[in-house]
Amino acid sequence: MKGIIRSFIVISLMLFLGTNISKAVTATDVLNKAASKIKSAKGLEVAFNISGGGNNLSGELMAAGGKFHIKAGGNETWYNGSDMYTYSGTSKETTVVKPSQSELSEVNPLVFINSYGAYFSPVFSNNKQNGKYIVDLKPKSRKAPVKKVTIFMNSQTFTPEKFIVTSHDGRVSTITVKKFSIASIPSSTFDYPKQRFSKIPLVDLR
Repeated sequence: MKGIIRSFIVISLMLFLGTNISKAVTATDVLNKAASKIKSAKGLEVAFNISGGGNNLSGELMAAGGKFHIKAGGNETWYNGSDMYTYSGTSKETTVVKPSQSELSEVNPLVFINSYGAYFSPVFSNNKQNGKYIVDLKPKSRKAPVKKVTIFMNSQTFTPEKFIVTSHDGRVSTITVKKFSIASIPSSTFDYPKQRFSKIPLVDLR
């Protein structure tokens, strides 16, 4: 009788542990849930700060359905889903390209979440913080746009709070999200305002 009871306890414990293991959240689960939230949003307004290489600047990002508009440090970028226009406040000119996935990720850090599978494999970081999922994106090959990306995600809302991006030459940039909210954004936001920049030289690299 004792043997039967002991066996029942062992089996029950195994089933309990097995259930918990099957429900364990993976780094892929975290990114997929965050990507789903971003892609399903009617629009996003994000305020951020970028630091690295002795520089520090603030910026704003508006995005919807893969399109985006970014303002930071006197520069502006518009991506309408096909062409990407970038105005440089330094050179006082605008360039237009048909960007690759790699080029998009260099401009918009949300691309690291939406399309990580193209270049990276996600794993949980050894660094742990309460209330956060910390995911390291490790490159699948040398074709990856950067050497490494670490994403800090709110464990309740699955929204990004910080990106640490390490380039292939070892430079580290930290993008800290100050605001992340859902909003209705006019589609014209993502189109290059030609009238506003009518006197600015346009360099077409498409």
